[in-house]
Amino acid sequence: MDAAANENEVRLRKGTSLNERLVLASLAVVLCLIALPGLAHLATGHWLGIAALFALLFGCLLLGAALLDRNVVWIITSGEILIGEQRPFGKLHRRLIRDDEISGMRLRKSVGKSAEFSLVFETESGDLLTSPPLPDITQVHQTTVRIARLLRLPDPEPIENPLDAANAGIRLGKPVNRHKVRGLKILIVLLAGLPSVHFIYALWSGKMSALVIAVWSLGAIVAFVLLRYLHRINACWIVHDGAIRIERLSWNGATEVETIGGDDIDAIDVESGGRKHSLYAIAIRPRTGKKIRSPPLAGKDQTRAVQAEIIRRLGLKRSAAG
Repeated sequence: MDAAANENEVRLRKGTSLNERLVLASLAVVLCLIALPGLAHLATGHWLGIAALFALLFGCLLLGAALLDRNVVWIITSGEILIGEQRPFGKLHRRLIRDDEISGMRLRKSVGKSAEFSLVFETESGDLLTSPPLPDITQVHQTTVRIARLLRLPDPEPIENPLDAANAGIRLGKPVNRHKVRGLKILIVLLAGLPSVHFIYALWSGKMSALVIAVWSLGAIVAFVLLRYLHRINACWIVHDGAIRIERLSWNGATEVETIGGDDIDAIDVESGGRKHSLYAIAIRPRTGKKIRSPPLAGKDQTRAVQAEIIRRLGLKRSAAG
């Protein structure tokens, strides 16, 4: 997906690149080849045959997605929208929508593994057309206004977007919530109490063993560590011009606030969110002190857009991006 830098044109794209299709198709073919020998066990009802059948079906679904997924591009210029759709090895289908055919435009937010913003157009004939997602999560307001101007339409009602550059402060993560942390503390204490009941019973009945002591000790250590660092789960970054305000909950439930200025930062990186590869985080490296990670963001493209906006707001050079 991308948007043209030309102010008189906006391009929105949705689809899969050729390289991504080849990787997906190759994975599907390999999965099917591995599954085929296992189908011999299907007649006997062996679990290997059932597993091979499911693997084969999944491989066929992946192959179908690689071959049949559409590529869609919208080219929005002054007074019209040109829509192009094409499947691999298929013909390109074009449709031209003039601004006098459009009766309304609204902004829609879809929330799945990542928040995406699209435009929904209603035509005079009653059709609803949904655009590909807007490309830059930090420029949703600007892109929407530019499209409305090109099509001579009123600006649609805004939708809350804490990452939009039009905000005085962009927010990463949800506002700190002491009630949520308090509830998690109670849950951890209750779960930690379960091995304690068995430990007390073993101590009272004289059936104490090394295994019981080890399990109780491990549970107590895990509960202590979780309670000690639970407040770090609920953190919020608010990025203003020149500084980042980091809000956390302390152990006693009070709100801790740390402000980091642009002069205090050596570099800003994008890092993977760990096992969940669809999640990423902004990592800042202060000139003094340890690295600080932001709340997780969904999508590498979105995270890089947020990184660029943070660098701009802090007045850093592009070389600060890792």
